[in-house]
Amino acid sequence: MKYLYLVMLGLLAIATATYAEGYGTADRMSMTQTDRITVKGTVVDENGDPLPGATIQVKGTTTGTSADINGNFSLSVPSDASLVISFIGHQTIEIAVGGRTELGNITLVSGLEELEQVVVIGYGTQRKVDLTGSVAIVDTEEMKKVSHSNISTMLEGKIAGIQITTDGQPGADPTVRIRGIGSFGSTAPLYVVDGVPMGTTIRDFSPNDIESLQVLKDASAAAIYGSRAANGVVIITTKQGKHNEAMKVDYSGYLGLDQVERGVYDVMDAYQYAQYVTMAYTNSGMDVPAGYNPASPKYLDPDVINTDWFSEAFKTGVRQNHNINLSGGGNNNTYNIALDYYSQEGTMEGAGPNFDRYTARINNTMDVKFIKFKTNIVYSHSDQDNMALSNANEYVQGLWGAQYPVMASALLIPPSIKAYDDSTWVLDDKIPAAEEYTYDSFGYGTYYDDVHGDLRVTNLLLTNNLLERNVVVDRIVGSGSVNVDLIDMFGRPSSNHKFDYNLNLAYSKTIAKDFTFVPSFIQSTTNYLSKADETLTEGYRNYSTALVENTLTYDGTFGRNHVNMLVGQTYEHELFHTVSGSGVNMPEPYFLQIGNAAETSATSPESEHKLASYIGRINYDFDAKYLLSVTARRDGSSRLSPDIRWEWFPSVSAGWRIDREDFFPVSDKTINLLKIRGSYGVLGNENIGEYQYMAVMARGNYTYSFGNKKVTGSAISNYVNEAIKWEKKKTLDFGLDLGMFNNQLEFTFDWYKSTSEDLLYSVPVPANAGATNTTVTMNAATMINSGLEFLVAYHNHQNAVKFDISANFSTLNNEVTKLGVSNEPRTDGYCRTEVGREVGSFYGYVYEGIFQSQEEIDNRVNSEGEFINQSGAQPGDCAYADLNLDGEITNEDQQFLGSGLPKYHYGLSARAEWNGLDLSISTFGAAGFKAVDFIDVTLRSSYFILNKSVDLLNAWRPDNTDTDVPRIAYKSTGSITNDMFSSRFIQDASYLKIANIELGYNFPNKWFGGYIHGVRLYASGQNLFTLSKYRGYNVDFAGGTFTPGYNYASYPSPRTVMFGAHFSF
Repeated sequence: MKYLYLVMLGLLAIATATYAEGYGTADRMSMTQTDRITVKGTVVDENGDPLPGATIQVKGTTTGTSADINGNFSLSVPSDASLVISFIGHQTIEIAVGGRTELGNITLVSGLEELEQVVVIGYGTQRKVDLTGSVAIVDTEEMKKVSHSNISTMLEGKIAGIQITTDGQPGADPTVRIRGIGSFGSTAPLYVVDGVPMGTTIRDFSPNDIESLQVLKDASAAAIYGSRAANGVVIITTKQGKHNEAMKVDYSGYLGLDQVERGVYDVMDAYQYAQYVTMAYTNSGMDVPAGYNPASPKYLDPDVINTDWFSEAFKTGVRQNHNINLSGGGNNNTYNIALDYYSQEGTMEGAGPNFDRYTARINNTMDVKFIKFKTNIVYSHSDQDNMALSNANEYVQGLWGAQYPVMASALLIPPSIKAYDDSTWVLDDKIPAAEEYTYDSFGYGTYYDDVHGDLRVTNLLLTNNLLERNVVVDRIVGSGSVNVDLIDMFGRPSSNHKFDYNLNLAYSKTIAKDFTFVPSFIQSTTNYLSKADETLTEGYRNYSTALVENTLTYDGTFGRNHVNMLVGQTYEHELFHTVSGSGVNMPEPYFLQIGNAAETSATSPESEHKLASYIGRINYDFDAKYLLSVTARRDGSSRLSPDIRWEWFPSVSAGWRIDREDFFPVSDKTINLLKIRGSYGVLGNENIGEYQYMAVMARGNYTYSFGNKKVTGSAISNYVNEAIKWEKKKTLDFGLDLGMFNNQLEFTFDWYKSTSEDLLYSVPVPANAGATNTTVTMNAATMINSGLEFLVAYHNHQNAVKFDISANFSTLNNEVTKLGVSNEPRTDGYCRTEVGREVGSFYGYVYEGIFQSQEEIDNRVNSEGEFINQSGAQPGDCAYADLNLDGEITNEDQQFLGSGLPKYHYGLSARAEWNGLDLSISTFGAAGFKAVDFIDVTLRSSYFILNKSVDLLNAWRPDNTDTDVPRIAYKSTGSITNDMFSSRFIQDASYLKIANIELGYNFPNKWFGGYIHGVRLYASGQNLFTLSKYRGYNVDFAGGTFTPGYNYASYPSPRTVMFGAHFSF
């Protein structure tokens, strides 16, 4: 032991001598041992934007500097020094100088330590690791790489458990469902922007303004919004300025070209169509129309008339977006100003669809002692031209003939009709009724019964050019909040306790101007709109919403105990007023003023809605290990009768961070987060419309005899449900969150089951009740949704090639457990909803092939040996199964044929960056469901003479029996036809869509001499390719609630190529 002491004393003596020798001669030593050099560099974030104020420090010393406004720095250091570079909100890195003087761009990766990440929740924020509910956090920068007018559509494929379906119509609102169909009414979630509820649509806001976006999926996370949260909540925070930052100007923009994919449907040209018409008429024993008889002087020579309706109807669309953002701030204030323009010219010839939107936003904060003020003003102006006739089935009074959505007509009109024909300006010599019209068919091609046959179809170019539908919307939203630090106000600041009062005021005003003009025209004796029905309609819709919120928040730490408490009161008042006028029979030439019409009328309905609420929440954790959250909200709605308008919406959730336990054997460098959580809660839905519980009288709807004289009066004639109440959703959720290698690898799992009770449903009113209404709305249905959700992400930012990969997968099971008073099934077109099954399954006949002979028809028997009678069947016709074994093919032989709700949804995104280049790919898809496409069904119809699929040329004939295409004819025989809805029209709609590929380059800042920085140019392709067996446009179409798998001519989502730029100065 003594030798050890001697050694230690010797070392101590040497160290002391060395220190004494070096003291006072440090400068000389450094000069002799290490040369000093001046290093320069630029500190930037992952997007190439400078990080002004970033700290650059020589490791192990106090020597350092800060980056300037452009992220640049210069520092004298030893040539062999190591620099430690840090910036708030980014990961600190260490760089060896190695004698270099130019360090170039130094990229700091965003991402606080897991413990410090904060997410926005209802009426507050919370550390991500402390969440006990199911909250999805969206990568907004990746989301914005998709071009669309609506923020919601950009979420498609980004979040597990969210189903978004839409079409390509500019300005269209998508159908958004969070964890399935939770109501038979609207399923749209509540959108909250900067703390202000914005209702169930977000179309008027620019995606470029978004800083962060969270989706509250379960009852625990969303319960603070009570009766408005049954369909989930989307919380959006817009961009803010930064303290002590000089004004920064950012520009981003792109220009894109849209084209609808050609060849999705293989339709006939004029030669093929003439063959089909001849076959159809011959099989029906009828003479072929003169236009298809080569011996007739009215013959339509395919060499002369062979209209490619796809080329005539569709064009190249143009979309563009430009955004300028100014931001900055001082010691006590911040500001952010944004101007945005979005335009999308549709891909269809005619008046629409087109969409333009202008948006301006100003955010401001100001700190005055213990008070913080925040203001936010957003103005939006949009101008939308709609199609004349879309899949929304717009009603046009007096429009005669077989009318299809414009998009469908482009594929169904025969190629033997001209697109344009100057002779149709005057048709008096061909159509006697045309004498009453001034412009007849306006120079658009038409058909003639004696030439083309009885088509009863209108030229889509005429329809979409003449029928005008326009909506102009002006919306302004202003909000302001005052946050008072009550502890600081009384001069008792504390690092462990915080007690705030917050007053939030908001006002929203929306004015929509509607314009519709339907002029008179005539195309045939059956396709026309007379002067008596020519209509000009103009109207204004005025929506206003006022919001007042008062909340108290306490946040305190007591040792290892932490508690956050919120109590508050909110009041929302909505007013709706509309004025609409119509004029019928306009003088020509047209001067579109309603007062010029021969007949005029006007309406001015209005309504009012009030919602008062009391809210409370307690979040508690012990040692950030055991987590508990309890929330309650009490809502009162004017939409319900006074006796039952108030309701409680509670929730409770808990979590356990196993990784913080002493017994957890794995290092936090390997697993930094392992949390299990569970929640249960009740949410509500009051989207039932105004005054549903009130009995009202229509003016002049009843005739009395008073004193033997006829007197007109009013009486209550409808049966009204005065006991209508809240829809409720009870949700149970269990989840797991895992983070590994400092969150390089993230994994999230959720299992949920939500039971929607007291759903509003139309119940038949008995005929002997004496009421005029046939149905009444009651809380008479129940539905259950359940599923699994998975999210996995990997981030690698440590290597020269930086990349991120994320994938999500979810399952969905839907079951209706109650439907009306008597649980009677409901049929909607090809779909049927029944207790014990999911909503809107396909329901029809089972197709068993094609009859090859009359003998086969006569001798067919069912499984019990009974002969089967199929009315009107002929050789070549479809054979259907006798499911009820009664020997007769009737409606009773239909069964469920498949699901229109996808069982599985998934998404995959990847991004890589190297040496300034970046590449990102985004895909999504769905599986486990069927679809029926209206256009496909119509093109494959065995009857009539609209244009058809080329497949029908291979229809069954006595000399062509080896085919799966049934016999064609002009008209059917018997009550059971080839066009009965059956399994032969159902398609497998599983798909994988390559949604977006983007390639960009970030230019070095030094190239631009300090004038501009963060310059990035990129090219991207959107909706590039879809892998699917589905035949039709938009496999991710927006189906109805009761018809989720039926695609009724949705507007095609185009393939888009875009070029864009971003830079700052």
